[in-house]
Amino acid sequence: MRNRVITVVVMVALTAAACTSHVPGTPDAEVVSPVLTPAADALPAPGQCTDSGVEVIACTEPHDAEVTEVGTLDLTAAEPTERDLRRAALPACRTALTRHLGSTDHDATRLQVRAFWPSAEGLARGDRWRLCAVTELAPDGTPKKRTSPTKDLLKAAGFATVQLCAEGSPAKEERPRFTACDGPHLAEAVPGVLELGKPTDPSPSRDFVDEKARQHCVTAVKGYVGADRGDVFASWRTYGSQGWSEGFTTAICYAEATRPFTGTLWGIGTKPLPG
Repeated sequence: MRNRVITVVVMVALTAAACTSHVPGTPDAEVVSPVLTPAADALPAPGQCTDSGVEVIACTEPHDAEVTEVGTLDLTAAEPTERDLRRAALPACRTALTRHLGSTDHDATRLQVRAFWPSAEGLARGDRWRLCAVTELAPDGTPKKRTSPTKDLLKAAGFATVQLCAEGSPAKEERPRFTACDGPHLAEAVPGVLELGKPTDPSPSRDFVDEKARQHCVTAVKGYVGADRGDVFASWRTYGSQGWSEGFTTAICYAEATRPFTGTLWGIGTKPLPG
């Protein structure tokens, strides 16, 4: 999946000890800076949908983004860098994404935050708007056109329709190969994304993250599977220090099996692995 971010990866058997490896990555977000800067009062409103930019299109028509919030960039630098802009826009856009979808579990799904801000020309003349949106990626990481809104999708029973599943091991691969959950896969992200802190807090140590994630993910995966098993493991992935300052402050738990399977591990209990 494009831009799926991660720096810390751990795999823990539900009944065993952990092993740890370090994986580099960059934050999972799409930033769009338009060449032509629209005026702030010409931006789409929250709940409206867009396609390939900021032009409004009906949400029942194929579209690639749905606006979650329109706000203002809090910038102190006279000539902000892209890093300054990301830090100013992305934490607020991630908060808006959680509010829009109805759950913090979006990091365990193919729903991705998208942020727009003014072009360099617009910033130079004093424009400071930010536009936050949500976009869905297909299992192969390419943008997917939707024909229905995402508002409160994760508050209802929509998690399984956008759940992340991986062909390989999220605990071992630097960039896991994500795939459709109804086909063969080795791991699936589970509900219960762990919030580790705030982006204004210092980035935590790997040991701190591992300990918090171990406690949380082993419990989350056991609840998801419905039993202790020797052939299913709890693994987790987190974002790095750069991602932390941009609002990516969570650990994502995975139920990972010892062999590929077809079907779902949700509620499987002590039954044999499917497929």
